[in-house]
Amino acid sequence: MIERIGPLQLSGAHGLAFGDPAAMHVQIAREELLWCEPGQEHDALEWDDIARIEWVVPTSRIGPVPLIDPVATMAVGALGVVGLDTIDPRTLMVRITTTSGDEVEWRVTPHHLIGYSSRDVRVVAPFLEQLRGSPALRAQLATDPRATLAELRRRRG
Repeated sequence: MIERIGPLQLSGAHGLAFGDPAAMHVQIAREELLWCEPGQEHDALEWDDIARIEWVVPTSRIGPVPLIDPVATMAVGALGVVGLDTIDPRTLMVRITTTSGDEVEWRVTPHHLIGYSSRDVRVVAPFLEQLRGSPALRAQLATDPRATLAELRRRRG
C-alpha cells in the first residue's frame, strides 16, 4: 500500500517526496530539497539558501479524486490513441527564491490527472509552508516520515 496524503508520499529511506517518486518529484530532506527526475542529475538547494518557497498544488473541483481520476486518465489515454494527446496533467510546481535572489522553478509530476482533494491540500499546505522556517520539523520528518504522514492524515480526519 502506498503511504500518501495529497502530493506527499513516503519515499523509501529518503523520507517524503512532493509529487510522484517514480517521475519528476522533489525529495524533502533534513538539510536540502532535491529535484529528481529519473535518469537525470539531481538539482539540490540547501534550506539555508532558500529565502522564499511556494508549493503549487492544484485541487480538483470535479468530485472524489479516487473515483474520478481513473476515468479521466482513461479518457486522456483514449484521446492519445486517436492523436488528440494535447491534454497535460495538472502539474505541481515548486517556486523558490534563493538568498542570492535567483529564481528557481521545479515542475513536478502529480499522482492524479485532475488535481488533489481540497481536503488533503488544506492539511498539507500549512505543513509545507512551515518546513522552510523549522529545522525541528525537518528533523522530525527525517527521523520518522511515517509518523509525520500519520499525523497529517489524523489532522485531515
